[in-house]
Amino acid sequence: MPDNTPLVQLLQALGGGVAGGLTRTLVQPFDVIKIRFQMQVEPVGKHGYESKYQGLLHAFRSIYKEEGLRGIWRGHNSGQVLSITYAVVQFWSYEQLRVKAHKMPFFDDRPLLLYFVCGGLAGCLGTVAAQPFDVIRTQVVAADPTSKRSRMSSLRGVHFVHSTEGLRGLSRGLVFTLAQIFPLVGANFLIYKYLNALVLFIVKKSNPDHNIPGPCLFVNGALAGVSSKLLVYPADLMKKRMQLHGFHQDRQSFGRNPICPTAKQCFMTTLKGEGISGFYKGVSPTLLKSGLSSAFYFTFYDYINRYVIHPMQDREEQRLKEEKAKSAAPKKAGWT
Repeated sequence: MPDNTPLVQLLQALGGGVAGGLTRTLVQPFDVIKIRFQMQVEPVGKHGYESKYQGLLHAFRSIYKEEGLRGIWRGHNSGQVLSITYAVVQFWSYEQLRVKAHKMPFFDDRPLLLYFVCGGLAGCLGTVAAQPFDVIRTQVVAADPTSKRSRMSSLRGVHFVHSTEGLRGLSRGLVFTLAQIFPLVGANFLIYKYLNALVLFIVKKSNPDHNIPGPCLFVNGALAGVSSKLLVYPADLMKKRMQLHGFHQDRQSFGRNPICPTAKQCFMTTLKGEGISGFYKGVSPTLLKSGLSSAFYFTFYDYINRYVIHPMQDREEQRLKEEKAKSAAPKKAGWT
């Protein structure tokens, strides 16, 4: 079966959606902590006595005490819409771009560049599709627990932001996000595919019929997620702060609010008020979340490919070969 038949494309999109939904459920608590840290102007750590959150465990305990278990998964519904939308578009577009890129002679001896470019472009397409839900998810997680905004659904949130701020509100930080997402996702795919190639080379030496073991897929995904996220983390923090500009009335209980109407002002305000370390607030939960997200994303998706999509392709190819063989076989002469 060709790589880009409608059925294969549908399965690739569904596989991406399933991987995105399962991953979001597992890593949502780390996303909540990350966003709370990123929005906190005061220092994160034991020296930040006036800070709302003073560390990873302190943040978990504080949120659970003040908001209950529900607070740790705050924004999960909007996060699910975001993750599924993003994963469907990203994995589907990656596969389509990969098929087209393989036909270009330029990429014949540049496989790593192919992974980087196709992954980066796929990440940008997924980001554009999911951007409105990313804005809403960020606002829901960052809002005061007593605020109406903290309980707003994705669709209501999109309608509210659009009615009050227009398309500009829903696309806030998009250009900055795309500049960040291309190298992030491109590096993610590049590192993951490179590590898989190394593992496969070692595995094939002992048994040519073996696939990459599941634990290796998971570890490779985690390493790819952590290393690629470290490259662009300051940009991610600035993006989140820009998405919450003008949202201060719903964050009264979290201390001071960052002033970030533009990327330039956000950079200068953060650097002047918080120093270089300010650009790395929330980096611990972010790396945990990114490592787990990337590990689950790739493992789930590769398993769906391995046990669902590829067997279907093999069966269809076998069927087509048999039909071709039958049509090519000489017909027996009949009675005249």
